[in-house]
Amino acid sequence: MRRLLALVAILVISSAARADTQSLAPEDVGQAISRAVQEAAARHQPAVIAVVDRLGGVLAVYRMAGANPSPVGTGFVQVETNPNGADTGLNGAYVPDSAAAISKAVTAAYLSTAHGNAFSTRTVSQIIQDHFDPGQANTPSGPLFGLQFSQLACSDVNVRADPNQPASLMLGPHRSPLGFAGAPGGFPLYKGGEMVGAVGVAATPSYGLDLNIHVNDGNVDEIIALAATIGLDAPVALRADHITLGGLLLRYSDATASALRSNPGSAPPFESIPAALGALGDVTGYYQAADGLRQGVVYGTPDSGLRPDTSGAFSTVLPPEILVDEHDQPRFPPRAGLGPQAVRGPISRRPSPLALTEVEVTAILRAAYQVALQARSALRQPPGSAATENIAVVDWNGTLLGFIATPDTLVDGADAATQKARSAVFISRRDTAATLAGEPALSPYLAAAERFYGVTVLEGRTAFSTRALALLSRDTFPDGIAGTPNGPFSLPAKSATPFSTGLQLSLVESNILQHVGYIEGQGPDTPVPCTGLAEPVLRDGLQIFAGGFPIYRNGVLIGGIGASGDGDDQSDLTAFLGLWQAAQSLGTGLGNAPAGMRADQLTAFGTSVRYAVCPVAPFLNSDEQNPCLGK
Repeated sequence: MRRLLALVAILVISSAARADTQSLAPEDVGQAISRAVQEAAARHQPAVIAVVDRLGGVLAVYRMAGANPSPVGTGFVQVETNPNGADTGLNGAYVPDSAAAISKAVTAAYLSTAHGNAFSTRTVSQIIQDHFDPGQANTPSGPLFGLQFSQLACSDVNVRADPNQPASLMLGPHRSPLGFAGAPGGFPLYKGGEMVGAVGVAATPSYGLDLNIHVNDGNVDEIIALAATIGLDAPVALRADHITLGGLLLRYSDATASALRSNPGSAPPFESIPAALGALGDVTGYYQAADGLRQGVVYGTPDSGLRPDTSGAFSTVLPPEILVDEHDQPRFPPRAGLGPQAVRGPISRRPSPLALTEVEVTAILRAAYQVALQARSALRQPPGSAATENIAVVDWNGTLLGFIATPDTLVDGADAATQKARSAVFISRRDTAATLAGEPALSPYLAAAERFYGVTVLEGRTAFSTRALALLSRDTFPDGIAGTPNGPFSLPAKSATPFSTGLQLSLVESNILQHVGYIEGQGPDTPVPCTGLAEPVLRDGLQIFAGGFPIYRNGVLIGGIGASGDGDDQSDLTAFLGLWQAAQSLGTGLGNAPAGMRADQLTAFGTSVRYAVCPVAPFLNSDEQNPCLGK
């Protein structure tokens, strides 16, 4: 019966899916910039405007004369200061305005799809703050709190653009200079009914968040960006303000066409923009003005770096998408991993009989993919659509052993799903306590965890999912309840912000700042991988929202699985249930963590964390409930 339901779900998705054919042409890019420049000029507010394709390739960056003067020089914006106390982390830092504009564009591109949803950076602001909705007391944090530190420049998943390697300018997914942006001013772009890219604008001195979503803030960045979208704007039915998440209506834009001071239809061709207004500008590591207005790539083609799988290993009815290199070869095909030795002792990278095999990795990815195809989406339009997910499997050392994605899913999930898998491994390893203890900037988080749970909590005796890790990474514990202590991996509530998240940022802050310096021409780029820890498990940084689980064999940690792309409960369902179903079919002793080891067995201040949460009415063609119970 389950096989029949799975086939029905696949056929439903397959009938709705179609090959993409559209892309942003140079004239589209120029027209979007011209409309934005015209609006900015009408407001006497010079701006920096960035346009990217769906895989994050930068197609143009235009700098208007006099844009963004700041106390540290022209061309900088300031990360918002902490409204509750002293600045920590990135709060108050000055960053290049071009980096802000590109980050906004990448964010809008990566969190929008052709047929399911269109999200702006204002939408992101709503779902990454310490309450959901923002400012609403005694409510949990946003469902994607932590996503702001994905797509980092130090990631080994995302591609670095290199002018000396032309293919790298097209192949995605690309990195984002500042991670994900929650600052208004980024919108997706659509053409012929397909999602083809995004625009980001930096015209005001602040790079921050929408702290009060109930007031129209008249954000100038957003108004200028809205002008750029005219003619390439998202279908109304897909926009975030037509989608609810957790019973709350999402935000898309405070700006409307009535707020424009110019007529987008009268914007001149790009070539006719007066030279006195500005010009294309170089951005180190992302764009060369000499390239002019670049052609975007068609999503799902080999040139884009992502295409349908042709191996038949996962589905012959609706093949998943995979990441490919410049030779159209899979970047992360299923392969065997390394594992720990069977006995406690010094860490070893030698092959282990416990390690995941290629057959097992393939089976885990296939099972998780089938779960995702049957799952009911939390955010895609129309209601009742199938979920879409990115799925990653890593070994005990964090090496990415395999990656696949459902068609038309969020591009951000390639990196985010891998982050989740690695994070679940890192925090569950037996040497995590020793790793944190050896780093002065990180040891306070170990001490806090030991105060919460005892001195052995990060020595491999407890299995942490990223949902459990998330609850320990919030500035209140329990999450959202005012007046309670902060979780051990967070900072106190008066110090914590989305730009200063505690352990998550501490692991990568030096990478981010080094990359900002590189863009400014002040030194080499950040290395790959992220963090610089002796054990490079977290090659793309720590992630702290649901969807990641450690993988065990007969009670021994051997790897991790991560899913990302839909609601956080849907990601839990995909990864947790997919791993369980693969384990049942393989019979090789691997599976989810033994129930007695899971983090939900721990209690602090009378409160337990959750390990896995699967959604209500999870499947499209079945009335089955609680499919994760007892597994």
